[in-house]
Amino acid sequence: MKKNKRILQNITLIATIALSFIACDEDFANVGSGIIGDANFESSSESFPITAYNHPLNATKSNGLNSYLLGYRNSDVLGNSTASIVGQMQPTEYNPNFGDNVVIESVHLNIPFFSREIEVDANGNTIYELDSVFGSGPIKISVYQNNYFLRDFNPNSEFNDELTYYSDGTVSDGTTLNQADLTHTLIYETDNFQPNPSEIIIDGTQNEESVTETKLAPALRLNLFDDPNNTMVSQNYWYDLFINKEGEPELSNANNFMNYFRGIYIKAEEIDANNQSIMQFNLAAATITINYSNSFDQGDTDGDGKPNFADADPDNDGIDENGPDTDGDDITDAYDADVNGDGTIDNGTDEDGNGIIDDLPKGDGSFVLNFTGNIINLFDNPSVVFPPGNSINGDQRLYLNGGPHGNMAILNLFNIDENNESIYLNEFKAKNWLINEANIVFHVDQNQVNESEPNRIYIYDLKNNTPIIDYILDSSTSSNGEIKARHLEPLVRVDNNPNGDGVSYKIRITNHINNIFLRDSTNLRLGLSVTSNVGAIENLNIKDFNESDLGILPKSITSGSFLSPKGTILYGNNILDEAKKVKLEIFYTEPN
Repeated sequence: MKKNKRILQNITLIATIALSFIACDEDFANVGSGIIGDANFESSSESFPITAYNHPLNATKSNGLNSYLLGYRNSDVLGNSTASIVGQMQPTEYNPNFGDNVVIESVHLNIPFFSREIEVDANGNTIYELDSVFGSGPIKISVYQNNYFLRDFNPNSEFNDELTYYSDGTVSDGTTLNQADLTHTLIYETDNFQPNPSEIIIDGTQNEESVTETKLAPALRLNLFDDPNNTMVSQNYWYDLFINKEGEPELSNANNFMNYFRGIYIKAEEIDANNQSIMQFNLAAATITINYSNSFDQGDTDGDGKPNFADADPDNDGIDENGPDTDGDDITDAYDADVNGDGTIDNGTDEDGNGIIDDLPKGDGSFVLNFTGNIINLFDNPSVVFPPGNSINGDQRLYLNGGPHGNMAILNLFNIDENNESIYLNEFKAKNWLINEANIVFHVDQNQVNESEPNRIYIYDLKNNTPIIDYILDSSTSSNGEIKARHLEPLVRVDNNPNGDGVSYKIRITNHINNIFLRDSTNLRLGLSVTSNVGAIENLNIKDFNESDLGILPKSITSGSFLSPKGTILYGNNILDEAKKVKLEIFYTEPN
């Protein structure tokens, strides 16, 4: 409830800001379009200084996300790190009836990749391309039964505050996730998992003419039951965990179940420091599925209309082979909806009125668990320590690194000093200009970046933790389907090759500068970060943020920055090369 309220408040704030400026900006555009090129006006441009400096990121909120990262990232410049996942699970049904003589056929963890269908080949198989998967090297994956209870609320708080789980394994109530609890029981382990774009084909039942197959989109699919090389528990583990708990309180409702089975911990580790595989998942589609069969007999040997499994005397020889029949209706008590024969349904439900309880798994069945509740992304700190930022003079290079323990940059337009004064800002406001466009161009240091770079970077209002007005007003979409393409231009690459080295990023902030120039808005510091998705602007608060630093240091990062496994290195302002130095360039029209 609190989360929904905060989201609604953010949406309302952004919409209010947008509506308050649209009319003015449209009027301004109309005036400008009528005078540009007039002999009495002159168009030109001028650059103003920016102080740009690095800021390392602390752990951030990492539960309640739309997507999660799993895997190992390798970077000589930006650091190596691993991302793991711990999450609660719930079954799709409670009080399951597994039947008699249950035989488990398979147990699989299935987490679909983000993927796109490319084509269907001549054999009817779908060819896929994976999305949000970076690298293809082997990594180690271990699956544990977690024994740490992931509470929703702080029981020691007067107001029962909602708990926040951070990416370093700490919790907002001051506790820390216990590693011994997370790794309570090792279920599965493999040293050579690699992302695979192939369609998954599962053999099914066979008849005289064909074999029925089930086809699944590419996924991280692990055999948790009978893989002789990878399964770390005996087959009795799953019987004891779920099947033998039939009818017990542990499987009766959500609260009991989540206290009994506290979820799984999927841990990623490097195998080869030079190879990486890191994957982004939407766990809403992830499952653990236990497929089983039982000995329910659907035949009707004595022809009395009762299936053999529920018939107390299936061969009508006067002996109740299938168990007691208290009310003498020839339905064994285990499956009799009215055991006492008093007209009261006292055992399950009987919607069809046949006297046999409903919804029994007959023959084959499955017990499915979904990720539901608290799911947390846990990260190791990068192996690289980033240079401290110089907030006075700015830095030579800006290290933008995705993830909650990465690095971002802070931008001080017009070099505002500690007294909130700037001769450059005063000079700017004294101009008699009509501003046509305002840009910041960031040049990539190609001598240091030797890996895949993010296609977009993101700029935002550091004090209010919101996008700037240009983001809100930009409805453009590139030819490649990228939104906000005018405000946040995609990376320019060498020879426009999609896989070429990065050259520069351009960010248009025309409306933001107009607000400062025409409407005397406060010149706030801006945050600059990488992002995996410019539309993913949900705020994830940074651990231990001091409210006295609001507007000076970042209070949060966006989910797009959190989920980005990429990074880049840009030239800052404290360099001699004027062509690559970051600066604010304003194009304007001025009366002669």
